[in-house]
Amino acid sequence: MTAARPISTSAASGPQRTGVGRLALPSAILVLAGYFVFFPALHGAWLWDDGFTIRGNALMADPQGWWKFWFVPPGPDYFPLTSTVEWGLWRIFGDWTLPFHLTSLTLHLLSAFLLWRLFARLGLRLAWFGALIFVVHPLAVESVAWVSELKNTVSLPLLLLSMLCWMRYDEHSRPVDLSASLLLFLAAMLAKTSVVMLPCVLVLYTWWKHGNIPRKLLIPLGEFFAIALVLGVLTVCFQQQWAIGDDKIDVGGFPAQVAGAGLAILFYLGKWLWPVDLLPAYPPWSFTDLSPKQFLPWAILLAAFGLIWFRRKSWGRPVLLGSGFFLLNLAPVLGFLPMSYMRIAWVADHFAYVPMIGLIGLAIGGAEAALAVLPTIACALAAAAFVFVLAFHSRIYAEIFRNQEVLWKHTLQVYPDSWLARLDLGLTLNDAHRLPEAEIWLKKSIQLHPDFYGTHVALADILAKKNQLQEAADQYRIAWRMHPESLEIHINYGNLLSRQGDLKGAEQQYYLATLYYPQAIEAHYNLANILVAQGRRDEALAQYQAVLNLDANYADAQTSLKRLQTETSAQKTP
Repeated sequence: MTAARPISTSAASGPQRTGVGRLALPSAILVLAGYFVFFPALHGAWLWDDGFTIRGNALMADPQGWWKFWFVPPGPDYFPLTSTVEWGLWRIFGDWTLPFHLTSLTLHLLSAFLLWRLFARLGLRLAWFGALIFVVHPLAVESVAWVSELKNTVSLPLLLLSMLCWMRYDEHSRPVDLSASLLLFLAAMLAKTSVVMLPCVLVLYTWWKHGNIPRKLLIPLGEFFAIALVLGVLTVCFQQQWAIGDDKIDVGGFPAQVAGAGLAILFYLGKWLWPVDLLPAYPPWSFTDLSPKQFLPWAILLAAFGLIWFRRKSWGRPVLLGSGFFLLNLAPVLGFLPMSYMRIAWVADHFAYVPMIGLIGLAIGGAEAALAVLPTIACALAAAAFVFVLAFHSRIYAEIFRNQEVLWKHTLQVYPDSWLARLDLGLTLNDAHRLPEAEIWLKKSIQLHPDFYGTHVALADILAKKNQLQEAADQYRIAWRMHPESLEIHINYGNLLSRQGDLKGAEQQYYLATLYYPQAIEAHYNLANILVAQGRRDEALAQYQAVLNLDANYADAQTSLKRLQTETSAQKTP
């Protein structure tokens, strides 16, 4: 086709003209399908880094936490809108996971309804079927069932609304539509910055519709690029400063990054087409010895692009739109920019949550072409079977997100050499006070990957609980050499040295903690106690006061400070 032909408003919203009844059944199917797939995970426990981002995040209980997420962000990413949603849920429901899961599922379903509308605006008659695939596809499970990925489900509805507003602006040139689209894109970026590629997607859509980029749209598109640039750079700075820091993310040189990106694209294509053996953490890839076959994906992709571009005046044009949406939204997570997650693996299911929309669009476009030449009943049966298989497979996968132990034992069934699964199993069993089992898993994790300081810290904590103090001290020292600025190491190692009676050693650890992290209340409080034990009252008074400067309601510090002041005054009185 030579020009885009989005269906008319009446065609796109025909059911609205003939009554709500025609929308009720397909809408109910979308909702029921979502609850069928994700019901096993609705009561799921906190998983993996949920403890860091939500459950163990002190700002969740802070009445001013929402403000701090926006203006004094404490974490490795700047996603203040998502953090505010999490803060609100925590303030209302506390440690109860069900409201978090229900929120994520509701947002996922909202995205499906918006996707239905978007596909219809693009002229796809099977728009509802595309929304249904999105609801039940296994690649979406991780983003919906894992609370930490709430940032995906918060950002996507905003992104889709922004696209719909841009389409209205493109058709009617109303400033209100442009303003709405820009504000929604800004909100989506503040929920999760991986939607940064929307400006490029809008350029692609505009080309698809008009055959070129009209001059009147250049300035509006430039405004989208300005938002993307500012928040994109901010995210990179946060990653480099707080998430990566002094750690080295080994992604190799540029040739290795190119090879990895090509393999990642084919990986996501393969998992979308054949979504089996899905994992929360995939095996890492190595590019130390590059070979020509590792660049083969690029040869395949370039050949496919050449064919599609050659046919761009007919079927190639919508294919470029769908495949372009997929590739553009994958670009930020292909490894050209180092991310802290790449310590674990090059790929992840939640990276594909937004990009797979392009593949769904291609699939339903292909299905429409099949309907033109194949019997309708055969196509309907094939589509129903396809959806049922996806839904049942997704439900089975959602069940593994019930708790940590199930999640990581599933990972080890598929990927037996996962050091991360062994680490998190050890942490989970430690929390359950199953110390001998936890110690075994952590030692196995260290055997597979001895260079991660966190595993040594976890093992040291368990050894300390078992009163194997010297062995615990050895593990803390190993971890300290690996990560000399870790607050956790300094606090825990200081506590151990205090138990051993090494007050000077404990003082050193607590002092380093306050040096690297001046806002660490526990470090100041522990340092004050150690100074008291050494008879250094004036220094201890200063540390107790530092605690109260950070938290005026810290009861233990208030009590200790008053007692110390009283004792000091008594000693000075003749």
